[in-house]
Formats: sequence, C-alpha cells, structure tokens
Amino acid sequence: MTDAGWLACDLIEAGLDTPAVWELAGHALSIGPMQEVEPLIRQLLSDIGYPPVDLQREPWTVAQDVAQAIAERTLPVGKGADFLLELGDRWTTPEEIWDLIVLIDDGESLRGTPPTDDELREQARKIVDAAPGWP
Repeated sequence: MTDAGWLACDLIEAGLDTPAVWELAGHALSIGPMQEVEPLIRQLLSDIGYPPVDLQREPWTVAQDVAQAIAERTLPVGKGADFLLELGDRWTTPEEIWDLIVLIDDGESLRGTPPTDDELREQARKIVDAAPGWP
C-alpha cells in the first residue's frame, strides 16, 4: 500500500492537486490493508480522467485494457507491466505478458542494453492483439 501513497506524492510533485491525491499521499508510510486506500485510488483515477478499472471482469479483458494504455502512452510502461504481472495471480499468465516481463527484467542482462520504450510498447500491442484468444 505504501507504493500507492508514494505514487500520490510523485503526482503532487508533478502538479496534480486533488483532495484524493492529498489524502492518498497521507498513506505513504502506512502499513494498513489495501482495502483502506482502494476507494482513494479509484477516486484519484476518476479525478485524472482515467476510466475505472473493473477487476471483476475476466483477467484477459483487464490485461487488454492495461496493455492498450501502455501502447497508447497513457500508462507508464513500468506501472502497466507491474499490474499485468499481478494479474498472473488470477490465472495462467499468457506468453505475451511473460515476454513483456522478460523484456523488462532481463533485457539489459541478455542484450547488454535495456529495451527502449518503443520496444516495450510494441510488446504491449502484441498483448492487446492476443488477449481475446486467451482462455
């Protein structure tokens, strides 16, 4: 949960000024349950115009939406990839998601240079295209 609070601090520093972001920033050092800040996160997303994320949908549809946001540059690659990896706990993680994670985690060690944002977004596009066929 502290990650959400620290992200809110970063958003404040970047100029976002809403009641939800300030309240969420107050949880930066909290070790309480995620349920405590989930309503704040949802409000913050709404405040910045991001459509609500419905985790009750099929995991592949959520993954497709997240990958689309990465590809369209409306969601940072790192944050989106973290979310996609967390979805792996809900079902067998498809190959295209693992390819993105490997590209991020092992890109520098295997290739000698980290992957570019364009390479990561291209892999996100592959996730978008493949998602409807996942079980």
